[in-house]
Amino acid sequence: MKIRNFLLAAVGLLMLASCQTQNTETLMDILQGKPKKESQWGKLDDNFPNNVGNTFNNDPKTTRIISWQSKSETGEVIMGNDTKVSASIKNGDWYFHHVNLDNLVPGKTYSYIVGSGGKYSPIYTFKTENDNLPNGFSIIHVTDPQIGTSNNPDTGKSDEVTDAGAWKRVIEAALTTCPDAAFIVNTGDVVNTGSSATVPREDRIPYYFDYAQKSIANNAFIYALGNNDTLDWFGKYFYANDNQNVDTSGVLYSFNYGSAHFISINEVFSSSNDDDDSEKGLSYGSGSQMAWLEDDLKAASEDQSIKSIVVMTHQPDFGKKTPENADTDLAKLFEKYNVNLVLAGHYHFYMRSKSILATGDEVTDGTGTVWFIPNASGSKLNDVPAAVRDYWERAEQPGLPMFTQLDFTQTGIRLRAYTVDSGNADLFEDVQL
Repeated sequence: MKIRNFLLAAVGLLMLASCQTQNTETLMDILQGKPKKESQWGKLDDNFPNNVGNTFNNDPKTTRIISWQSKSETGEVIMGNDTKVSASIKNGDWYFHHVNLDNLVPGKTYSYIVGSGGKYSPIYTFKTENDNLPNGFSIIHVTDPQIGTSNNPDTGKSDEVTDAGAWKRVIEAALTTCPDAAFIVNTGDVVNTGSSATVPREDRIPYYFDYAQKSIANNAFIYALGNNDTLDWFGKYFYANDNQNVDTSGVLYSFNYGSAHFISINEVFSSSNDDDDSEKGLSYGSGSQMAWLEDDLKAASEDQSIKSIVVMTHQPDFGKKTPENADTDLAKLFEKYNVNLVLAGHYHFYMRSKSILATGDEVTDGTGTVWFIPNASGSKLNDVPAAVRDYWERAEQPGLPMFTQLDFTQTGIRLRAYTVDSGNADLFEDVQL
């Protein structure tokens, strides 16, 4: 506190001097820090705000949630000369901070820093949703960076640097291709778990943030965590908005953006039953969660302003299972309420289904659901299963990490998938859904 008061006093003198010279420097400009040194990437820095995240609350036009991790028991977000004090929780030797920014102006670009006690981040920026989107909007979909999945042949241990480097190239190529993305969807497996780990699973999270920190801090990220992640990371590194249903079964939340309704489904994961055709689907949530989900889908389907319903999840029913085992209660709900698109991951190959019912049967009257997996955004790339599924429209392994741009327009959803080789994005598929 003494350090902060000293800094504020010094800043006050500087601002007084700046008024006399018509200097427009703000508190944020004066206190901004430098980026974390590349030599420190993948490690928590005691003297730096780590793992800075950015998402929005239930209204993308007027809210943001900014989060980070530090050794300081207090924190703040500074925007210009305005300061917002964080809510902070202690976990081990570290504090996890977040600030809810509200009453923001639609369509406005904001700049901010995070930190406290003279230890602040560089300046990051974001833009809120416009009041009107006559030309629609675009989002980016990534999945399965799964940092820690590669093995170093010399040590037999995991190679986080290789995986994080691939993730860095993908997200930078994605934002170069689609610089005005409204937000970025990550459908899970942020990091990997496994017995050959060089570092514990949660200790890999700084690799995910550090190798893409500017991208993650400048853009709203929406998460549907995977079976290699843990749901208690919500409230620490990632945040769900206020329109949610959370219990021991998982985290569900939803929001509107433009004329589309988005739902994120994060369940308590099982890493085997979705791969095993002896199991008829996943066990989805509690009864209260399924009721919440149906109410949410029903409301969206009855809202005349909503033109598309998109679900984000990690483990899809329709990916490589037989139609009989993919015909779950969840898939039936999607059919009942005309979910247009399911964005998923988990399988690490490229798969786009036909427009299908819960039975896996194709329909052409606009009532079906397209299930989609954009390969993976990291180093782990799996072969397409030998057993061909009739519901596949396209299933391939191009041998390169990928991302997808989705354009929401008055005529529907346009999907453009890209491969990334040495940082360059090459169009893989362009299709109107």
